[in-house]
Amino acid sequence: MSGPLIFLFFFFYYPLSSILQGGLTDDQGRFTISRIGSILSDPYYRGIIYFTVKQAFLSTLLSISLGLPGAYLLAKYDFRGKNVIRALTTIPFVLPSIIVVLGFVRFFGNNGILNRLLMGLFRVEEPPLRILYSMKAILLAHAFYNFPICIRIVSALWSRLNPDFEDAARSMGAHGFRLFREVTLPRILPAILASGALIFIFCLLSFAIVMVLGGGPRFTTLEVEVYRLAKVSVDLKMGSALALIGSFLSSIFLYLYIRLQRKMSFAEEITANFERKRLSVLLKQPAGIFFVLYMLLIAVLIIAPMAAVVYTSFLKRSGWGGSTAYSLDWYMRLIFASGLYTRSILNSLFFGFMTILFALPLGTLIAYLGSRREKKNSSILESLMMLPMGVSSIMLGLGYIKAFQGFPVKITGSWYAIVLAHTVISYPFVIRSVSSMFRKIKPSLLEAARSLGADSWQLFWQLELPLIRGSLITGAAFAFAISIGEINATLMLAGPQAMTIPVAIYRLISSYNFIGACAMGTILMAISFLTFLIIDRVGEGIG
Repeated sequence: MSGPLIFLFFFFYYPLSSILQGGLTDDQGRFTISRIGSILSDPYYRGIIYFTVKQAFLSTLLSISLGLPGAYLLAKYDFRGKNVIRALTTIPFVLPSIIVVLGFVRFFGNNGILNRLLMGLFRVEEPPLRILYSMKAILLAHAFYNFPICIRIVSALWSRLNPDFEDAARSMGAHGFRLFREVTLPRILPAILASGALIFIFCLLSFAIVMVLGGGPRFTTLEVEVYRLAKVSVDLKMGSALALIGSFLSSIFLYLYIRLQRKMSFAEEITANFERKRLSVLLKQPAGIFFVLYMLLIAVLIIAPMAAVVYTSFLKRSGWGGSTAYSLDWYMRLIFASGLYTRSILNSLFFGFMTILFALPLGTLIAYLGSRREKKNSSILESLMMLPMGVSSIMLGLGYIKAFQGFPVKITGSWYAIVLAHTVISYPFVIRSVSSMFRKIKPSLLEAARSLGADSWQLFWQLELPLIRGSLITGAAFAFAISIGEINATLMLAGPQAMTIPVAIYRLISSYNFIGACAMGTILMAISFLTFLIIDRVGEGIG
């Protein structure tokens, strides 16, 4: 474990400590908790903490409510295009937040596609739906982002549960909701709670969605206030103290997620060899109407914002504020005319593959060593390894700038700074993909191989590695997809020659070039879609 610890010390804990120590020291450099005390005693900051937790809790409930029906359908039914739908619903998870904002503005905005459609349908002059810049927008955007987590984690367990238990309960008279409540729910509850804990962390650390779609100081969260203190008020010490509180809250739920995920791994004997029903069977039943309504809801809330981005990318505006027409103009520019944006696509692919090169062996090694440690403090150790999931990438990028500014070798502004940051951000997802499969390898199988003379090296390469091949592909795909979609740390660390697709989208939006931003966003969504199609074809679900 010493190798991964050394890597994490230099490229995660050391940069993080350079930021957080400002919140625990006074102007003379002496240790103090006075700033944390003043935050907790200030009604303004207490209100920010309360709202942060409240919106994260409500967003988590909404995400799970949207995800559970989808998890049930994917786990229990087979239908044509199932892998495509699974891949489509997972794209939002790796999209940069700036694309989510853009999609919501283009579809749900006062002049968006939905309001224009309703105004024409009901012949009204005012937009009937005012969703943006409100709590509703924040909750819907967070659900857009995070309901795929619930679908993937819960369906991965649900699809492999032995159906004999439910068949036995039916023979004893349990049906419908009673069957779900008394038999199915206790068996999938660890997956629901694990996905809920992970979603809560992501909503707690949400930044761009709250800052843009919230529409003002009324909906300020910890991350937004940390950004305001650091970039506007230039009060780094108070910002660091507030960031420390946010990291403490997210660490609690990260530890809870790890404990629940372990419980999922050892919960019961699971099976993947049972026949699933055809979807046509459900559609012929009265419950089929709920499936149709669910798909319509997903289409409006989830698919429509992405479709709005794709649709806008095929438009061309004649002059400033002029009429629009269908065109491939921006895609032709990307291919033939614009070296800057073509380079951003190549940079994103390069950073994605380099992130795989670093994150896959790092995460696999940690998962392997962790699966061989069954001590009481193993969850605490794993929490320390997984802590990057509970720290915002804004803090990580700022930590790199502050920690490495005096180094003889320039870190910030270089391509390897971006790769290192992306590795730290993505390797926990490699751990989550691989560790559960390591734990499912029966000890008796390993003991039998040892009795035949296999040493630890031979055990890993000839027995364990082939068994976890699917999970390795999943981990690599997640590392790649997260890297190409990451914007916060990249925006802080990228030099002029290291622009990526998300950074290019941000700059296009800043110059009010929404059509160009949508074209780049469509390319990013296409890459993400292909990545997760690979997961569903040959990989294992994360969880």
